Amino acid sequence: MKTLTDYLDESTLKQLQDAFSAVVQSPILVCRPDGAPYVDAHSEPYDWDAALPGSEGEVIAHAKRRGRGKLEMHDIPIVIDGQCVGRVRMEPRHVDKTAPSTGGAVATSRLLRLMASMVCRLCDREQQLHTRVEELATLYRLTSEFSGQRDIDSLLDLVVRTVVQVLRAKACSIRLLSDDGRELLPKAVANLSVRYLQKGPLLLSKSQIDQEVLRTGKPVYIADERTDPRVVYPAEARQEGIVSALCVPLSYRGRGVGVLRVYKGTRHVFDWFEVSLTQAICGEAAAAIINTQLAQESVRSERVTRQLTMAAEVQRRMIPEQAPRGKGFDIAGIYVPSLELGGDFYDFIELPPSNVGIAICDVVGKGVRASLLMASIRASLRARAMNVYDMSEVLCQVNQDLCSETISSDFATMFYGVIDADTRRFTYANAGHVPPLLIRDGKVCHLTTGGGVLGVMREMEYGHDTFVLQPGDVILAFTDGLTEALNFQDEPFGHERVQGAALRAIGEGADARTIARTALWDMRRFAGLQTRFDDITIVCIRSM
Repeated sequence: MKTLTDYLDESTLKQLQDAFSAVVQSPILVCRPDGAPYVDAHSEPYDWDAALPGSEGEVIAHAKRRGRGKLEMHDIPIVIDGQCVGRVRMEPRHVDKTAPSTGGAVATSRLLRLMASMVCRLCDREQQLHTRVEELATLYRLTSEFSGQRDIDSLLDLVVRTVVQVLRAKACSIRLLSDDGRELLPKAVANLSVRYLQKGPLLLSKSQIDQEVLRTGKPVYIADERTDPRVVYPAEARQEGIVSALCVPLSYRGRGVGVLRVYKGTRHVFDWFEVSLTQAICGEAAAAIINTQLAQESVRSERVTRQLTMAAEVQRRMIPEQAPRGKGFDIAGIYVPSLELGGDFYDFIELPPSNVGIAICDVVGKGVRASLLMASIRASLRARAMNVYDMSEVLCQVNQDLCSETISSDFATMFYGVIDADTRRFTYANAGHVPPLLIRDGKVCHLTTGGGVLGVMREMEYGHDTFVLQPGDVILAFTDGLTEALNFQDEPFGHERVQGAALRAIGEGADARTIARTALWDMRRFAGLQTRFDDITIVCIRSM
């Protein structure tokens, strides 16, 4: 059973007792429910100017008149929440008729009832203060919990359980916006039945209340869910025993992510502290939700990054590190992807008896999709080149493989040539690729014979051409990432600058790798720090 010391300490009770005694100019005792005094009566004069505390509370008071004539006693119970927690008592005394009158027994009784009421109100205020302190402490603990949570489901469950506990609510729920923003999906509930949760979808377009909450970023109060025309499911609320509700937005930096609803089983007006506390909880919860989502996204991103890194390593191993060292030929290749995974590749294929296949390819797009297509085309080319002698037929079969395995938007360009080291004969076919440069005696011609791009038309046919390489001839093949590189004036590097770089390097007697690097360095000086949007691949063949 509670007593006054559960609300007020003994020093406060003694001050009240002394103040009351001074008012009535007679000993007043603040006692326990059984009548035993908490502290002794004050014997020293009391400062009348001291302030008297007061607050709200329920008082049940009565006065007793014991004896007749001059002997009287007053005993007033102090009742809080229907329970007697103490008494205000004036000890029996003889009335001195010559002393100044205080209004008689009735007036004294009324005064004591007022004193008991003041004690009740002071206790009630202390109780409210303790409750607020507990609520704020709970919010602090909740914030600490938020900072340590990484699982979003556990986080939301913690929020709804805490709100029910702190606000002494019947139930609580959290709904988050779906990815398309059209529906509020239940993510956590406390004290709500499965039947109520399965009542149906909560479309944002159908819920006037939730629209207002998310639009304004302010709480919306529902006095009675059973009769409010804005409520989407009033019958289900009636069956669930829900009456009043408070809808509070879960918002982070102006971005609404969901709605928290607090339910009461009776009519209840949420005071400013309850509203403010719920808003504070929702603010912390929304920030924790966003942080948790970001943390989960970071983990997924790290996982994807690791996978992309491993895929990039596998892809780079498909690019030859060493060029073939054929008699009378100097061959070099350069590959510079714009992303981790690229769609360009070059390849050197050793063919019997003394031939070398040289391919350069540019797959549409970038990233994972392009890299997968690149690997598929490379595998198809190697398989066909080893078993088919005719150059045109090799590209026809690669084209058919690509058409069979991909959609029409997946295509690639390719230049494929074969060098016969014994005869110095070079046979090539161009499948829609940027025409390579054949530089002979300072003159440039373009190798264009072939057909259309790979992967678009299954029936595409490819022609081929053959010529004999002369000493000093240079073939420079490249992808459009080189010619289409832009400077800060959005001017492309262009074919003429590629030719100029190659002619300058050839004039200086450069080998194949230096010729390729000269074209790349000139492009980089031209583009500066401008962002590159495409892969760059260069293959150079120099006849000795």
